[in-house]
Amino acid sequence: MKHASPESDRSQTGNSQMKLESEGGAGSKKNRLILLLVFLPCFFLTLHLNNDIWFLLNSGRYVLQHGIPTIEPFTLHQNFSFVMQQWLCATIFWVIYSKLGAVGIFALIFLLYCAIVAVICALSWHISGGNLFATFLASLFSSAMLAMVMATRPMSFTLLILISELYLTERFISSKKLKFLLPLPLLSALLVNLHAAMWPLQFVLLLPYMIDAFRFKFWVIQGQGYPKRYFFPTIALMFAAGFLNPYGWGAMTYLFRSYGYQEINFVTEMQPPNIGDATGMAIFGALFLVLAFYLLKKERTTKLRYALLTFGTAVLTLSSMRSVAFFAICGFFPLAYLLRNVTLPESKIPSGKGVLWMRIVLITLVVLVSGNTIARRVIAFVEAKEAPYASSGVDYLLEHEPQASMKLYVGYNDGGYAEYMGLRPYLDPRAEVFVKKNNKTADVMKEYYLMQNGLTYYKTLLDQYQFTHILVSPGDILYVYLPHDTDYEQVYQDSECAVYRLR
Repeated sequence: MKHASPESDRSQTGNSQMKLESEGGAGSKKNRLILLLVFLPCFFLTLHLNNDIWFLLNSGRYVLQHGIPTIEPFTLHQNFSFVMQQWLCATIFWVIYSKLGAVGIFALIFLLYCAIVAVICALSWHISGGNLFATFLASLFSSAMLAMVMATRPMSFTLLILISELYLTERFISSKKLKFLLPLPLLSALLVNLHAAMWPLQFVLLLPYMIDAFRFKFWVIQGQGYPKRYFFPTIALMFAAGFLNPYGWGAMTYLFRSYGYQEINFVTEMQPPNIGDATGMAIFGALFLVLAFYLLKKERTTKLRYALLTFGTAVLTLSSMRSVAFFAICGFFPLAYLLRNVTLPESKIPSGKGVLWMRIVLITLVVLVSGNTIARRVIAFVEAKEAPYASSGVDYLLEHEPQASMKLYVGYNDGGYAEYMGLRPYLDPRAEVFVKKNNKTADVMKEYYLMQNGLTYYKTLLDQYQFTHILVSPGDILYVYLPHDTDYEQVYQDSECAVYRLR
C-alpha cells in the first residue's frame, strides 16, 4: 500500500480548498440533498431498553438523591470499593427517563446517532477535498454499520466524542490553526465522566496521528509530518483533563482493571464475532468490503494514519463484538481519502435544474418506499415495553415477600432491574464491579462464572450466601437445579422466570 507524500498532501489540501470555495448555490443544494441519504439507516434503527439501562437509571437517580458514591450501594455485598464510571451518562439518562420515559431515551440515542453520522460526513467531505461520491459512499457505509451498535448505553456518547476528536484533529492538520485543538481537552474531560472505561481509547485512536506527525520514510511507509508545537501539548492537556472527575486516577485507569478476565469474557459483547450468525456475517462482510476497496483500486495511495486506524480497529473488531463500534466510526471514513479522485462520468450526469428535480424525485421515492418500515419503527418506540422479561418475578417479590430480611440471588442479566425496583441482589450486568481488582474485597464474578459453567457445585455458592430468595430465568444453571433442590420451594413461575424461597 502506497502512502501519500507531504508534498502531494499539501497540493491536495490546496486543491480541496479551491474546490470547496468554488462550490455554492445550486451545486451545494444538490450535494446536501444527496448527502441526506446517508442518514437513511438512522430511521431503520431498532431500539429497545438494553438490560444495562436499569442499573444506569438506578445510578443516575442515586446520584441526584445522594451524590456520587465511593462504596457500592445497590447489591447485598458490603463495603465494595466503587467507581461509578458512567455517572454523568447515568444522570442524563435518568433525567430524561423520569420525564419522558423510554421514548425520551430512544429519542436521545436517535439524535446521537444522527450527530455521529453528521460528523463522519463532515470528516469524509473534508479529507476527500469535497468529493461528493467519496463522501457519500464512506458516510453511508459507516451509517449502516452504526445501526448495529447504537443502543441505550453510554457508548453512544463515546462514539460522538471520539469521532469529533478525529474531525477536529484533521481540521488542525489541514489548516495549522490552534482553534481546532482547543476543544480536545474539554472533550477528554467530558468522556472520562460520561464513560470512564473508554477514556484511554481516545489516545489509542490518536496514536496513528501522533506517529504520522513525524516526517519519515521506511520502505513504503511514510509519515506526513505536521506541526507538533501545539499538537503534542494538546495531547498532554487531554491527559491532564482526565483528572477532572470525581474519582481522579481511579476513573482514568478503570479500563485496565476491568478487562482481560475469563469470567468477564463469557459476556456476549466481549466475545469475537461469529461468522456463523447474521451479525457475524455482517461484520466480516464489512471488513472484507473495506479490504476490497484497497485491493481493487489501482492507485492505493493513502495516509499512514488512515491505514493504521483502519487496520487497528479491524483487529479490535475481530477480538470482541464490543469493538465493532470503533470500526464503524474509524474503518470507513478513510475510504473518502482513498476515493478522493474518483468521480462519476460527467457525460452521464444531467445538468441544471433537471438534476435537482431528479434527485428530489429519487429521494422522495426512497422515503415513500421506506415509509412503512420507518413508521413501524416510530410506533415501536412509542409502544416500547419498558420492563424486561424477568420483571414479573421482581413484581412478585415486591408484592408477596418481606424485603427487610431478603437475601436475593438474581443472575447477571436481571440484577439491574431488581436494583432499579429497590431490591438488593447478588449480581447485575456491571461485570467489572464484581472483580476483586475493582471492589478490593471479593471475586464475585469469578465464583458466579465457575458455578454457571459447572466448575463448582451450585450448592457451594448458595450455602455461602444463605440466599432466602432466588429469581432465575431460563439459561441460568439454577433454573435446572432448583426444581430438584429440597431446600427451596417454588413460589412463582411463568414463561420468563421462576422464584424460589428458602424453606
